[in-house]
Amino acid sequence: MNDLPEQERCVSEDTLHGAFPFIHSRRKEKYDNREHEVTLSHSRTTNNLSSTPFSRKSFPADLFNDLTRQEMQRVLEILHYAAAATTGDDIYHVLQLIQHAVASPKAIGGVAQLNAKGGFKEFNSVINVGYSNEWLYNYGKRGYATVDPVLQSLLSSFKSQVWEQTYKATSSPKQCEFIEEARSYGLKHGITTGIPDRSRRFASFFSFAGGNPKDTQRYQGLIEYLIPYLHRVLMANTHTPLSNRVMGLSPRETSVLMWMKQGKTNWEISRILGVTERTIRFHVESIFGKLDVSSRTQAVAFAMEQGLFPNE
Repeated sequence: MNDLPEQERCVSEDTLHGAFPFIHSRRKEKYDNREHEVTLSHSRTTNNLSSTPFSRKSFPADLFNDLTRQEMQRVLEILHYAAAATTGDDIYHVLQLIQHAVASPKAIGGVAQLNAKGGFKEFNSVINVGYSNEWLYNYGKRGYATVDPVLQSLLSSFKSQVWEQTYKATSSPKQCEFIEEARSYGLKHGITTGIPDRSRRFASFFSFAGGNPKDTQRYQGLIEYLIPYLHRVLMANTHTPLSNRVMGLSPRETSVLMWMKQGKTNWEISRILGVTERTIRFHVESIFGKLDVSSRTQAVAFAMEQGLFPNE
């Protein structure tokens, strides 16, 4: 470098960025009474982003001050497996690890699809770690998601819900009945948290129930710190499990899909099934929506992949 001409050893940041816009500068900023080296893009290329270090979420060191060595090891184990998680089985395993870390006998997580107003529409996927099958069956059959005060409060605010506090603020007779039944299944105290996706069409949710009520408050911050790792995996697989989409087809839609596989047009299928072509178009659109595809080819390929067609 000492052999370079003087002008080449005194290139300014603006000159460098003007010649090579893809090179980002590094400069030191002071915040939180500490000096940090922060990577910043040149202001001319980041008009839509904040150039201050405060746009970054600071590391919550206080969360770990009172954790034992064993608890810290569990946190590191959770982060290790969460970073590599890609499937529902992976998420199940990480939920188990969090469940043990926060001393919670019951855990559940998943994705809920939201309606246009941001309220609950339906469950996209649910991963159960310890909840009673009977309770989950009743919850689904009786449509408890629409009256569950914890879930409703979470979806309206996306702030963590400590059940005892949410229960105390409940006055609706239906919600009070729900609380009593939940308590009969041992769901007396716990914490529920979740995160919406960017489109606000879906939201993750995670609940940890049981154990010592005092642990709920102690581990709340830790749970909130760990959950975003699982949220990202769930959102990357929002439309899984795929079997849910296949199982959502009606018998008539399945029949239409089978004829689509044979290359039949809407008019031909209408003649075969004895209905109007308009009705077939309606079924095709419904199939596209349920399978989350945009073409007949994609719909058939997906169904074949999932073994929907008999004798295949």
